[in-house]
Amino acid sequence: MVFTQDIDFKGFISCLMPGQIAPALFQALPDVIFWIKDAEGRFVYVNQAFCHEVAQLSEQEVLGLRDDDIFPKNSAKVYRRGDREVLESQQARLNKPELVPSRMGGVEWRATSKIPLQDTEGQWIGTAGISRKMGYGERPPTSGGHQRLDAIVAVIHENLHRSLSVADLADAASISVSTLERLFREHMNTTPRQFILQVKMSAACEWLINTEMQVKEVSSRLGYREHGNFTRAFTKLMEMSPSSYQKLYKKK
Repeated sequence: MVFTQDIDFKGFISCLMPGQIAPALFQALPDVIFWIKDAEGRFVYVNQAFCHEVAQLSEQEVLGLRDDDIFPKNSAKVYRRGDREVLESQQARLNKPELVPSRMGGVEWRATSKIPLQDTEGQWIGTAGISRKMGYGERPPTSGGHQRLDAIVAVIHENLHRSLSVADLADAASISVSTLERLFREHMNTTPRQFILQVKMSAACEWLINTEMQVKEVSSRLGYREHGNFTRAFTKLMEMSPSSYQKLYKKK
């Protein structure tokens, strides 16, 4: 039997004491990071997963900090831009794929959603967001008009052993290079060239820590003909050499 016609759902929600639901439940999700920021980009609330998986700081240490205080410069710039877009448009941004620095020092794919926040007088005063890990084979979600990005991402993952060019990706999607670059800028917050690099370096971090492969083998597996080129690319993105990275995080 169904009695939904007799239930005032909105009335039930409106009579709840504020603050009971979100903070308590998000503390119980070990694989989902949750945060709230004010309009200046300062963290005013984070869950335990944020502290453990991302910041590696206690909650009290995180409060009051900004993205620049926690994340690498390039990543922080992307996160700030996303906050501004949500706050200025007063519209939610749902399930955007992002590369986020991981607890082990590498990078991992997360699907991130952000919403703007209002105070009791209707003023827009901050943002809140959640971010969940995406499975290795899970294709980053894109809007209906640009699902071809899914195929492009798949091409990159399937061809990590090759030196892919931006033209290769454009050909795979049957679009021009300029259109490809515009799609990545609008939907991935990066360029195709930088995206290829990030995917390769993410795979490198995984292999260096969780396999017995040495740096030269990882370099070869990622399509680098010159070992030095791989080392320079990795060092620029991760701010340490691949051998230092492996030595540091393999111990942990």
